[in-house]
Amino acid sequence: MHDDSGREGLPLDRTATLLYSLIACSLGMAGGFFLSEVPYLMRTFGIPLESIGWYSTASVFPYVIQPLFNPMTDLGMKRKSWFVWLSVACVMSIAMALYYLEHGPRSLFYIWVFTGQVMYGLATSCYGGLAATTLDRMGRLRASNLLNMGAQAGGAVGSTALLAMTQRSSLFWLSIVCGASIAIPSLAALLIKEPNRPSRRAMDIARSFAAEARQTMSGSDGWLGLAMCVCPAGTIALNFFLPALAIDYHAPEWMTVSLNGFFGWMLTLSGIYLGGQACLRHDSRVIYVISAFAMTIVGLFWAIMPITPTSYAVGSIVYSVVQGASLASCSAMVFDLISRSATSSSTQYSVFYAVSSIAQMYVLSIDTHAYSRSGLRALYASDALLNLIGAVLLLLLLRRWGQHKSSL
Repeated sequence: MHDDSGREGLPLDRTATLLYSLIACSLGMAGGFFLSEVPYLMRTFGIPLESIGWYSTASVFPYVIQPLFNPMTDLGMKRKSWFVWLSVACVMSIAMALYYLEHGPRSLFYIWVFTGQVMYGLATSCYGGLAATTLDRMGRLRASNLLNMGAQAGGAVGSTALLAMTQRSSLFWLSIVCGASIAIPSLAALLIKEPNRPSRRAMDIARSFAAEARQTMSGSDGWLGLAMCVCPAGTIALNFFLPALAIDYHAPEWMTVSLNGFFGWMLTLSGIYLGGQACLRHDSRVIYVISAFAMTIVGLFWAIMPITPTSYAVGSIVYSVVQGASLASCSAMVFDLISRSATSSSTQYSVFYAVSSIAQMYVLSIDTHAYSRSGLRALYASDALLNLIGAVLLLLLLRRWGQHKSSL
């Protein structure tokens, strides 16, 4: 592992695998609420798709500003303790958001969802920081896969339960089930063996972060990683619309729940597994570009096919697998880059996450604008074009990066 003295870490043994899987499931439960349940719940309460699109754009903003808050997770308590407290704070925010969705004012619903996503993002960074500072290189790669696979498994269970409960239960019971599914598995973080961190002043941590961030970004690998995160490729922006779009396609309830719940998340999990295996054998950046080209094809499929439940089902199935491969390759790339940090890995994780969130924001904004001007097919065409542009740019960057490496 990388402890604070920079020593190489431990492999990912069976016990650590179980613990990292459980806390990844906790993150997946929260992700299932924010990604699947909230858009569907908003549409159920009569909020139009265009408003949901602009909400989705704004909802990414907490991850953009996350590096401003994240240094606190590199201070004081161990990262595993931060993870648990942030998970509890996320649960409380979700409970408040659901209360104000039903009782108003609606603005407080958005504020509490925003707060919950900040807590969720910080907890995700703590996971990245834990893996980067306690595991060796192969362990980090496997922990990256576990983050995605565990998050998909947790999201599958959580989103299925919440979507199924939406029409049958009160928001009170919805908040109880959601809160328990996030908080209980998060407690596994307390069992992870994390080295003690020496007591340090905030200014010292800030200087260390600046120096390590400079080291990470100074090389061609770091800049290429940033460029890949900020490109409009692989942002999986359409996933923010899919739960709400089930109504436009007149998808039956069983299809809506399965494709945006257990079945859909499991398909993404299969894509994560395939993408993760590919990253163990090939350059994760190449896998990321390939997934962006695949997303272009899926967007074009939706743009030209009739608006029927069958089209919705086929497109959702393929998109779920492709986005899994994209998530696996992106996180593998980031985990490898932040492994150079000895003390501020959580914060560096949030920097790359923030840059990729900027890409999500502007792609969502362009897609939503296309929908408001020209309708549903324009939404798909816009997303496909942005993925194509991003993939071509990344191919050019990779080619130039390869030429630079060969000349050294």
